Amino acid sequence: MGTRKNAVLYVLTTLIIAAFVLGACTPAPTAAPAEPTSAPAAAEATTAPEPTAVPTVEPTKAPMDEVTLRLSWRWKTEFAALVLADDKGFFEEQNIDVELLEGKGSGDVVPLIAQKEDDFGYLNLTTVSMGISKGMPIKVVAGLMGKSPSALAYFEDNPVKEPKDLEGKTIALAPGEAFAVIYPAFATKWGIDTTKVKTVNLDPTVKNTSFLEGDIDVLPLYVNNELPVIRTKTDKEIGVLLPADWGFNTIANGIITHQDTIDENPDLVKRFVAAVVKGYEYSLEHPEEAMEAVKARSEELASQPQEVLLEQVKETLAMMHSEATQGKPTGWMAEEDWTRTLDLLFETGGIETRPANDVVYTNDFVPAE
Repeated sequence: MGTRKNAVLYVLTTLIIAAFVLGACTPAPTAAPAEPTSAPAAAEATTAPEPTAVPTVEPTKAPMDEVTLRLSWRWKTEFAALVLADDKGFFEEQNIDVELLEGKGSGDVVPLIAQKEDDFGYLNLTTVSMGISKGMPIKVVAGLMGKSPSALAYFEDNPVKEPKDLEGKTIALAPGEAFAVIYPAFATKWGIDTTKVKTVNLDPTVKNTSFLEGDIDVLPLYVNNELPVIRTKTDKEIGVLLPADWGFNTIANGIITHQDTIDENPDLVKRFVAAVVKGYEYSLEHPEEAMEAVKARSEELASQPQEVLLEQVKETLAMMHSEATQGKPTGWMAEEDWTRTLDLLFETGGIETRPANDVVYTNDFVPAE
């Protein structure tokens, strides 16, 4: 009995030891492969949804300022730079919608601005000075013709090389004409014996013909207007004497506005002048384009010889600066030019009261560059 029990015990012990040995020798189970860190191929092909676009909110643009610019006369080449400024969008760049309007003379423009029937005016500044001297609340904000284009035309075979040469000549002098206004002072300054000068009053419609036919020796005119036309009508050489070169320069043309506009909306005035100045500077580089621009506004101009129109545009632009404003920004006005202009008007009776210079003009709105 004991022997059998021992045998059974022996067998069990042997089996346990064998199981343990087999367990130790059996290789460990292979670990499951790790999940790939990148997404499966199918996932890679899937495009991620676009984020919802946020709508762009455009800033609200201020409404354009609507203004009028009243010109001194019907369409003529003198206005070419202003027309081109409009055509090129220079006013629009300044958020201004401008309407260019023909006029009936500088004397008609002054009250329109003074009564606020128009916003801006382009005209002769001598006429403006007369209005200001009478208390009209207007002011010059840009000078666009610093040298007067008033001249005395003559034929080279009977010249007027200096003021004294007027003696012995016949000259057409119409009341109110630019040279007629300064003639007494001009004669006094240069020692002209007026008893030796024959003056005749001719209608503007016939004075050019009288000059060409030799009835008068000296024809007052504007070098940027009548002179190019007159020169096409004769084979004779025509010369000119400019009073501006002999100490009688009066600042000629420019932009005016009401004093209330300056006080209440100076930014508008600044932007308006900037557009005008850009138009003039562009026209200096592109006179042909300026000529075409103004010609397109007028059937009368379109019918005239192109070479005459182009010469008129060039002569107008050549008068932009006086000697005192050379090298200064376009539109800038010189104190000495205004002093001379106002003194001359006062001394010759053109104005009864001599206003202070700063009452008449300002450079505050002229671009520095």
